Amino acid sequence: MTLRLACFAAMAFWGPSIVVHTFRKDLFGRSDVLVLTVAMPLALFLSWTVCAKSFHITRRAAALPMLCGIWLLGGLCMSLSATFSGGGFAGPDGVRGALLVIAASLLPVYTFIMATYDGSLGALLVGSLVLFLGWIVPLLKSSARAQG
Repeated sequence: MTLRLACFAAMAFWGPSIVVHTFRKDLFGRSDVLVLTVAMPLALFLSWTVCAKSFHITRRAAALPMLCGIWLLGGLCMSLSATFSGGGFAGPDGVRGALLVIAASLLPVYTFIMATYDGSLGALLVGSLVLFLGWIVPLLKSSARAQG
């Protein structure tokens, strides 16, 4: 179940970036970054709600696997979106180069760097913060109730 949550979150979160890069290609600019900064966290929030209801779990239980999916599968999704503008799988190193990028993106700092170049860093930070707070706040509240 956690693997399904991670994959679902990654596709929901990175999906708007893939769509925008598909249509904008080399014309990607500042306005597209603003669209992604709003659309990606919104898609994540909607998928978080849907996942919690579909899997019959709390939003807190869904938050951590979803957060991991966004960060660990981000390289694959950004490589896919870069393909439409001549990078990623269509780049000079082809599939081999894209696979190396995907392998490197298993390190979260690399996903951070790639999101900077992708134009989705703001969305990544907002989405990560929301999921982290959705996971930690209920934990802190229950801990405070237990002590008090």
